[in-house]
Amino acid sequence: MSDSMQNNYFKMVYQPLVSLGSGKLVGFESLVRCQSPRFGIVGPDEFIPHVEQSGMILELGDWIFEQCLSDLKHMRQFGMTDIAVSLNISPLQILDGDVFSKVMSLLEKHQIPPQAIKVELTETALIHSPDKIAKAFENFHKEGVKVWIDDFGTGYASLGLLRQFDIDGLKIDRSFVSGIATNNEDFTLCSAIIAMAQRLGLQTVAEGIEENEQLQILEQLGCDIAQGYLLDKPQTLTKSIDTWTL
Repeated sequence: MSDSMQNNYFKMVYQPLVSLGSGKLVGFESLVRCQSPRFGIVGPDEFIPHVEQSGMILELGDWIFEQCLSDLKHMRQFGMTDIAVSLNISPLQILDGDVFSKVMSLLEKHQIPPQAIKVELTETALIHSPDKIAKAFENFHKEGVKVWIDDFGTGYASLGLLRQFDIDGLKIDRSFVSGIATNNEDFTLCSAIIAMAQRLGLQTVAEGIEENEQLQILEQLGCDIAQGYLLDKPQTLTKSIDTWTL
């Protein structure tokens, strides 16, 4: 185990996912944070590339899975049995590590049903060994685990490539959501993604919602699930349970 994990530099936080139809909590996205003694809190956009380049992503990924599923077990013990926690997966975990077997083993260890988790992979990652990724997605689906494409609309994957993958939903990137009320192009793109997803039988999550007007427009367009600071910021396990079980 690396020094950074032994010294508890990493921690998990959870941001709620709320149904736009019912207003009810439907899950959390799990997010890793790094508390560096030298630089303070460092976001994943900064440290994940370095972790991937150093080859430590597999070790960190294993730690994240163990921590998240242990936390999910606690959530379920507090009555949160109808939610799903999303796990972000790096393409390197699919290509170089047996991510499917590891996740399924942890589900069994913590006695969590497969339906209680989702796995997320960024759109950009789909272009890396799509055959291996498609096989991993297929394996997850056979066991009842939902698969989502994150940051949709920002990557280089063609719409044709999406047909190779057995997926359940798309997460609309925050860069489009932030301008949905003020920028015609962002509104058009969000509207098109939601309409396409509906035709394909996929759910949609809008990320980065910070204003009521954004929320109202997304609801009118038929988006399924909302995520963003307007609803709640990412919180520790204890605060998440306290906030959403009252």
